[in-house]
Amino acid sequence: MTVISVNRIPANRNAARAATPPQGISVLPAVDVNYGTVAFFTPSGHHNYWSAEPDLLVDALSQAVRPAQWIPEIATLVVTVAQTGVRTGRRLGFRLAAH
Repeated sequence: MTVISVNRIPANRNAARAATPPQGISVLPAVDVNYGTVAFFTPSGHHNYWSAEPDLLVDALSQAVRPAQWIPEIATLVVTVAQTGVRTGRRLGFRLAAH
């Protein structure tokens, strides 16, 4: 009998923490396709932004498998959609500009 063990703990834990993406805030965005505006609430209040590709954002939101994540450090709304062969799905980022 052969036993194979895989060590899942990285040798350098600080390197693993640095490689993790910034955590987002779950939001439910409202998108106006005609004006390109995106609005949502976070614990810090109401936010209004502008998207250059609102139609693509609406398509991604209609196929989302998880709540959208707002990452304020990089002003990006991340939407996770299903992808064959990838259990966690594919993350699509949409840069939003102040409105």
